Amino acid sequence: MSIVVLLLTAAAVLAWPCVNPVSSVSPGYMAAGEEAPSTDTNADAGLIRTVVPVAEVAGVIDLLALTLRGGVGLVEAMEAVATRVGGPLGLHLQTVAAARRWGVEDATAWASIPSAWEPAARALRMAATAGVPPADALVRAAEEVRRAEQQRLGVATATLGIRIVLPLGLVFLPAFVLTTVVPIVLALAQQVLVNQ
Repeated sequence: MSIVVLLLTAAAVLAWPCVNPVSSVSPGYMAAGEEAPSTDTNADAGLIRTVVPVAEVAGVIDLLALTLRGGVGLVEAMEAVATRVGGPLGLHLQTVAAARRWGVEDATAWASIPSAWEPAARALRMAATAGVPPADALVRAAEEVRRAEQQRLGVATATLGIRIVLPLGLVFLPAFVLTTVVPIVLALAQQVLVNQ
């Protein structure tokens, strides 16, 4: 009986869900507070693919909006913020600023960095189309990024509860039945057969 319990416990440990924060995150997104892995540059496509902390992206978008409100041009603001922020996020902004200085189309420049920046790119396109200053649109884009991350975390939390309970139901419940219910039933059956 103890061998069965050990086997079922081992199966439960093996069936237990492994939570990998990067695998459950959309491309270009990582939960706030986690460190970003090193940048992986795809030389063939010229794309920079980095998983970035979403809360930091929102903060950098806010910083870009503040810089633009100071009267600096968009490319200069991107370069200034990129220098100040540094790291992968600074590299992303520097990439877009350099592409714009070289005359690369706006959509192509933003497509070369992770999708976490998409709300900022969309806000800048809408501001340029409407002919309005982009700072307010960027502030709304930062709020959109934070709201989307909160929704993603809520869904991940709900899913985690199911992933934790499922192994308990599939493995520990049969182990409980085998270690408690089955011996009682066997003992009762033995007493009934002996008394007859």
